[in-house]
Amino acid sequence: MAVLGAGIPLVLSASAGAHATSHRAASTHASGQAAVIAKLPAQARHAIRAHEHVTGRTYFDGLGIRPGKIKHVWLIILENKSYDATFTGLNNNTYLWKTLPSQGILLKNYYGTGHDSLDNYISLVSGQAPMTDDQSDCPDYDAITGSVDYSGNLDSNSNYGQIASAAGPNAAPGQNGCVYPASVGTLFNQFDSAGVSWKGYAQDLGNPDSSGSTHDAGTQYCGAPYATPGATASTADPNPGSANSTDQYVPKHFPFPWFESILQSGDCNAAHIANLFSPTDGLYHDLQSENTTPTFSWITPNNCSDGHDAVCHGNNLSGGFSNPTTPNAPVNYTGGLYAADLFLEHVIPEIEASPAYKDGGLIDVTFDEAFPPFTYTGNSFADSTDQAPNYTSSLISDSAGETLFGEGVDYEPTGPNVPLQTNAQGDELYPGPGFNAYIDRPGNCVAQTVPPQPAGTCLLGSGGTPASDFPQRTDPLANAPVGTSTITDNPAVANPSAGTPSNNGIQADDEGRAVSGNGIPPGSFVGPVTAVPTNATGASGAPGGTVYTASFELVDANGNPVTTTGPVSGITLAADTAQTDPLFTATGETNGGGDTGSVLISPYIKPGTSSYNYYNHYSWLRTMEDMFGVASTSPGLDGLGHIGYAAQPGLAPFGPEVFNNPSGESRHGWSGWGGKAGRGSGDHSRHGSRHSKPDRRGA
Repeated sequence: MAVLGAGIPLVLSASAGAHATSHRAASTHASGQAAVIAKLPAQARHAIRAHEHVTGRTYFDGLGIRPGKIKHVWLIILENKSYDATFTGLNNNTYLWKTLPSQGILLKNYYGTGHDSLDNYISLVSGQAPMTDDQSDCPDYDAITGSVDYSGNLDSNSNYGQIASAAGPNAAPGQNGCVYPASVGTLFNQFDSAGVSWKGYAQDLGNPDSSGSTHDAGTQYCGAPYATPGATASTADPNPGSANSTDQYVPKHFPFPWFESILQSGDCNAAHIANLFSPTDGLYHDLQSENTTPTFSWITPNNCSDGHDAVCHGNNLSGGFSNPTTPNAPVNYTGGLYAADLFLEHVIPEIEASPAYKDGGLIDVTFDEAFPPFTYTGNSFADSTDQAPNYTSSLISDSAGETLFGEGVDYEPTGPNVPLQTNAQGDELYPGPGFNAYIDRPGNCVAQTVPPQPAGTCLLGSGGTPASDFPQRTDPLANAPVGTSTITDNPAVANPSAGTPSNNGIQADDEGRAVSGNGIPPGSFVGPVTAVPTNATGASGAPGGTVYTASFELVDANGNPVTTTGPVSGITLAADTAQTDPLFTATGETNGGGDTGSVLISPYIKPGTSSYNYYNHYSWLRTMEDMFGVASTSPGLDGLGHIGYAAQPGLAPFGPEVFNNPSGESRHGWSGWGGKAGRGSGDHSRHGSRHSKPDRRGA
């Protein structure tokens, strides 16, 4: 048996078969592996078979570090940003883009498992695949009705261990329910059984609400919005999905309220659930001693600090802190990666200075999902110059990736509730895990209904059709003088006291639309769009609550600049059709949550390094299960401690290229752990070879 330097089994060669039966890895027998591989997409099958043909080896990936070396983990989960938005300099978020990768490793191909937010949190902690209610961020706090599929085994049943909703596949949002029954276990239940201490920290948890219903019912309910979930499909308990000025905590970004296996565990107490900045049981308090620091810490920033809101409703930490747990008043309301940097710059040095971190710590900064790096998604303050603002960029952000049997594949299992299917023409019928985010479908596609549409009906996800997403639009504040080809068209929030209306503002996906108005020559179109980041001087929804200015070049049908014939005061953009809508595709598959990238920092990781291997949330879950040795008390689906799709046969956890400093000792030329590394930030582009295959999006 080949082993990693840490002594963890990695490879079973053809001659090692006699020893394979002593290890209960999923599908280690040849027939079982063949059955699993036969069910994979053609791309995955071909890659695996080619690798076996060339090397004569069959890979069973193992954890890249010996369990027990990592003694404390801090996961900080941010929101909605693609690799290109975060790690290319597009948004100038220097701390996350440069400083943190210079201290650790940048995973260049780390994928979310779906859209929108909550389904990714579910996947991270339980390995359950998306369903339409959590893809819709659970508009109501209600119970899921369904049963876990234990028919067959991991080799014969691709949905083994997944809950199947009683509402059936591709049900209308609101019909599945949102709180998983006690039969669905989580990583935290595994930790409890194994005696691994843990705590979930959420910024603003328990804060008073300036408007609307309370965001959480209290620590005693694990941050749930209500004491108990309603009946399946009930609308009596609406889930607060957005922030307000005093409470920017949202339950959809905190996994603990969504599982009865946690709610009924006795863990909903101050020892396990806390406000992040609480002076008595928050993160800074707990970090002062290794004895008070949990083995595993889940950190959920609020809807501003996690980068979700482009403009924040409340404090974005831009005013700094008067003490470690008390932020000053903000000096602006800019959100996105700007606010995420402010949060990380405060929290991560506290962790790195702690006794627990210095004794085998691991910090993981990741995202739930990726969205296209353009202002029209609300997830970038500038528009990418590496991607085009069209459906191709959307498909990249709706793609999947993981490593199976040693090969990176553009794939993840869909699960029973959001299967993909094509019609005879090859058109996609269903949204799948990617939920058609920023994808427009043909006009005959419809939203799912109750009762359900007939099988084979093309269903919409979070995207729409050209008619619904690009109707005729008027931007009343667009303006330009006579004799120019540049039209200023800034986004704006209505200001009644000043008598100014709201203004959508021009965006990159408007390029190519016909434009008309006073001073606009006939036959004019929107040409290249320019967005310039600015700081928000007002809160979200208030005057000044915008984070970029915008303009476009006026062009003719051939793309040549044309000039205004008179002063411009307001413009009208023509509706798009399937032929002109840049986000339209009938055939593009949306099978994942896109590449977000992820940064890991530890004494067991060399600063300034990168990994090109494919990982996703299921890989992360498998890594945590292996790292803390939960199998002895929680055998999981495979006898090795893996639950949900973390138990996929052949799925790789984080490997030796991630934990690439097995001694945990600093090397000559490094400035030490927990500070800036002397080697610089390294190459943060994704150009270059991946593990066993080129970067399909590096050029």
